[in-house]
Amino acid sequence: MKLNDRQFKDELTKTWFIVGLVVGGLMLAVVPLFIFFGKQIAYGGNQCAFLTLTHLYCPGCGGTRSFYWLLRGHIVRSFAMNPFVPYFFADYFIFMINSLLVKTTKKLGFEGFPVTATVYVGLGILLGSWVIRNVVYLIWGITCI
Repeated sequence: MKLNDRQFKDELTKTWFIVGLVVGGLMLAVVPLFIFFGKQIAYGGNQCAFLTLTHLYCPGCGGTRSFYWLLRGHIVRSFAMNPFVPYFFADYFIFMINSLLVKTTKKLGFEGFPVTATVYVGLGILLGSWVIRNVVYLIWGITCI
């Protein structure tokens, strides 16, 4: 892969690209574990400490199960467990593919990828689903985890 002279429009995008490469490397180590031991990891472990103490869901509750179902191609089930996980992976892959296109081609890819906006959308999804999940649980007793 030959890098060209194209640069990202801001330093933040370059930083997120480097973080994305590190995350991608970590994913290469985690995905095989989930392929072979995913069900035990997702459904056989300890319950969330926040849930145990407060009897309310934390923003990350269901994240492991969401990742498990996403790896198996069950996007709706993954979304139901924790909508942040499928959003994160979709955003991650779009960002990384775009960034690699910017760095390796002369014309493909968008140099001004809206990194900050996608981070805020992700935080909104994470916090919004946390609030909605707890309100639905407290009022109607309905849970999807």
